[in-house]
Amino acid sequence: MVGEISTVSTIAGFVLIVSVGWIGYFHKSVDLAGFITGLLIGTIFVIAGGFPAGLMLVTFFLLGSIFTKYKYKTKEYIGAAELKGGARTWKNVFANLFFPTLALASYSVSMWEPAIIAFLSSLSGALSDTLGSEIGVLSRRPPVMIHNLKEVPPGTSGAVSPLGTLASLLGSFIIPLEALSISMVDFHGFLTASILGFFCSIIDSYLGVLQVRYRCKSGDRIVEDPTLCYEDSPYMVSGMAWLNNHTVNLFSTGLTAIIALIIGVF
Repeated sequence: MVGEISTVSTIAGFVLIVSVGWIGYFHKSVDLAGFITGLLIGTIFVIAGGFPAGLMLVTFFLLGSIFTKYKYKTKEYIGAAELKGGARTWKNVFANLFFPTLALASYSVSMWEPAIIAFLSSLSGALSDTLGSEIGVLSRRPPVMIHNLKEVPPGTSGAVSPLGTLASLLGSFIIPLEALSISMVDFHGFLTASILGFFCSIIDSYLGVLQVRYRCKSGDRIVEDPTLCYEDSPYMVSGMAWLNNHTVNLFSTGLTAIIALIIGVF
C-alpha cells in the first residue's frame, strides 16, 4: 500500500505531470482548459500518491491520447471521432478523473485501504472505457446496442463490439498492474481493481443507452452533441437531457468507486 510520500517522489511526479501535459497540449491532445484542469488534478495525485500516482495518471493520459488519435481520419469519416481533433477538454478530464482523485486524496488523509482499491478501480475503469470506445469504433463488424443487440452505427453510445470489449478487458488490467508492480496492492487487490475496471466500462455502456440524442434538421442526422448540427436548430429525440457523455463517465467511475469501497468494507 501507499506509504509516506517523500519530497523527492512528489517533485519527480510533478515534473512528470507537467512535462507530459505540456507535450500533450503542444500536440493538441488536450486543449488549454483541459491542460490546466489536468495539471490541478495531477498536483493532487502527486501530493497524495507521489511519483507512482503521477505515473498512473500519465499512463491514462498517454494511452487515451494515442488511441484517440489512432486512425483519426477513419473515425472522422464514419462520424465517430472526438471533436476538436481529439483534444480533450476540461469536461473530459473532470468527468474521468474526479472520483479517482477523490479516492486517492481520501486515502492520503485517512489511510483507509479500501480507498486505494476505489482509486485504482475507477481510474482503471476510465482507461478501460476510453480504449474500448476508441478501438471499438474501428471494428469491421457493426456494433450492437448492449441492451437489445440491434446493430447501430459506429460510435453510438451504449453500443458494443467484440473488438471494443476485448480492448476494454485488456485495458482494465493496465493501471492495477502498475500498482501491483510497485507493491501498492497485493494480487487480490490487483484482481479486484481490474475486474471492477472492466465492470466500469459495462456500466458506461448501459448508461449510454439512456444518453441524450438530437436530430439535426438538415441532413436528418442523429447526433449526441448538438454543436455537431452547426447552424441547424437541433431537437432532442431520445434519452435524458442532462445525461451526456461527460455525466455518463462521471457516474460510471463514481459507481465503480462506491462498489470498490463496499467490497473493501465487507
